[in-house]
Amino acid sequence: MSIKDRIAEAEILWNKGYKEGAWSLVLIAVAATARKRYPQPTPDNEAFKSFVRSYIPTILHGKPSPKGFDAKITFDDKPFEDILYENLRCHLLHEAEISKLVTFSESKIINGKLQATLSVGKPNHLPDFLVLHLIKVIKEVEENSDLFGTVKS
Repeated sequence: MSIKDRIAEAEILWNKGYKEGAWSLVLIAVAATARKRYPQPTPDNEAFKSFVRSYIPTILHGKPSPKGFDAKITFDDKPFEDILYENLRCHLLHEAEISKLVTFSESKIINGKLQATLSVGKPNHLPDFLVLHLIKVIKEVEENSDLFGTVKS
């Protein structure tokens, strides 16, 4: 079992409509990849959040993140990486459900592209397909080049 297995399973779940299951597995792969980049003694939450923060443009827009990107994007007063860590990763892994502070807006194909609503508030609405952008990140980062054979960080 590996990061590559988690991603393959997440893609299967996504294609079958099990979106929260796909998110759970991808967030496990993100945590494992973040640990590769930021080994101990960096705390898990710090490694996860630092990793996510460096790929926010890719996660939100599917476009490559500029090298060295490290800006905070906030939803109301909460950094985006905190939302992914606390409201999604921690809740899915420890509570088996996402936080009530986040909902997924369902994506639809419009003019050949996946589209969904992203809105800030209580709750924050995140496009469900952001998980596909996270998969793209995991497959393309240098830390996983041995698993996926691609390097594009």
